[in-house]
Parts: sequence; structure tokens; C-alpha cells
Amino acid sequence: MNKKLKGFTLMELIVVLAIIGILTAIFIPSWMNWISTSKVRKQNNNARVIFNAAQTVVQDYKFRERKMADVDKIVGSGEFYFYWDGNNGNATKNGSTVDSSEFARQLNRMYGDAHETAYRIYVDNYMVQSVVSASGNTNRNKGSYPTKQEERNNTDVQNFDMSTIVLNP
Repeated sequence: MNKKLKGFTLMELIVVLAIIGILTAIFIPSWMNWISTSKVRKQNNNARVIFNAAQTVVQDYKFRERKMADVDKIVGSGEFYFYWDGNNGNATKNGSTVDSSEFARQLNRMYGDAHETAYRIYVDNYMVQSVVSASGNTNRNKGSYPTKQEERNNTDVQNFDMSTIVLNP
């Protein structure tokens, strides 16, 4: 009896593995780029939400501080930077540290994901100028608003250290 053996030859198996390897080499970098882009978009959206919440809080401060002397104002009359690391916040106004506990409480009450997000806010004369956010202090996928990360020079926000005090609008 003459039986024919069924199955793949070694050459067919090598060709199939080579095709799978080529497709994998093409697919994985595209997939990684898609994942990175989606993380940046998420942070851009977070930055937009934080921007709007911060503007609301800042307008509240503008109303409360309207009759105060400039030295007593927490947010107004000058540059105000607020940094939140996911657990604690700190702020500087015109280069001096100010108490930001009430500002942080109000802002994080409006922004529900504050425990998962690190962000920096730059305010100038009661107007929020820019926000940078990331899912952690050292995360490379940072977002920004009003100018989204995709529209910025790559070194503007991607290489921005969230814990530094200076934020260029």
C-alpha cells in the first residue's frame, strides 16, 4: 500500500514563519505608536477638563479677592503656578510659595481623576493660560491645553518635568 503522508514540508513551514515575522515587524511598531498617541490624546482631554475647572476656580478667587490688597491675594495680580502630583499640591505666586490647600480642594472636587493625574497650571492675572497633565510625574505621555500636544514642538511638553516650577505658555 502506497500511503501519501500529509502535512507541511520544512520549506513551507519556513516560508510561513518568515511571512509571520514580516507582518509582526510591520504591525508592532504601528500598534505601539497607536497606543502612545491614544495616551497623549487622553492627557490632552484631561488637560482640557483641568483647564476649564481651573478657570472656574480662578474666577471664584477673582470675585473673592477683588477687595483684597495685592499682597493678600492668593491667585490674582501676577503669575500663579499650581502643581498637583496626584496626592499633594503646591503653588507659587510671583516666585513665592503660597498656601494652595483651598485652591486644590476646589479644583479637585471638580476634576474627579486628580488622584490619578499629575498636572501643572499656569495662571496670569486671573486667566488660566495653560495646563500640562500626565498620568504620573514621570510619565512620558503628557498632554497640554489650550495647545494640544500634537500641535506643539515635541520638546515643549514631552520633555517637560512635571515637578519643575516653570511652565512656558
